[in-house]
Amino acid sequence: MQKQYKILLGLLLVLLVTILGCNQKDSSSELMSQVDKYLTFWNTGNFDGIENVLCEDFEIRVSPLYESDKGIAAFKESVLSTRESYPDFKITVDESFLSDNVGAGRWTIHATSKTGKTLKIPGMSILHFVDGKIKDEWISNNDLLWLEQLDYSINPPDLN
Repeated sequence: MQKQYKILLGLLLVLLVTILGCNQKDSSSELMSQVDKYLTFWNTGNFDGIENVLCEDFEIRVSPLYESDKGIAAFKESVLSTRESYPDFKITVDESFLSDNVGAGRWTIHATSKTGKTLKIPGMSILHFVDGKIKDEWISNNDLLWLEQLDYSINPPDLN
């Protein structure tokens, strides 16, 4: 009788774990939806619903120094400034990963400057989420490649 009781208890435990596991909310699709909306802000300059996507104290940090620009207003200013210089600015995601409250992605910027120079700049980002909103983004890209595609050059100093 005790053996049957243990088997029944074990089956109930497996059933309970299965039911609870099936009812757990998969936050990755919700977070990916937030990332898609965030990309829309960059790609269009349209900020409708931004307060539902970014935390009020959102921070953006860009290589090489990763100094923080804080707040939604600073983010909007950065996007609008970028889009003013590169009206067709567009980010395409090449690869992305989400895990709990962290996302990472490899992306490419496609843009044309007002002077007609075409840019194709690869980069990577790490996003942190709090309560389903984006808390911060850490961006790494190649500034030298950006400048070279705008026809700038860096000349080493004459050491003689």
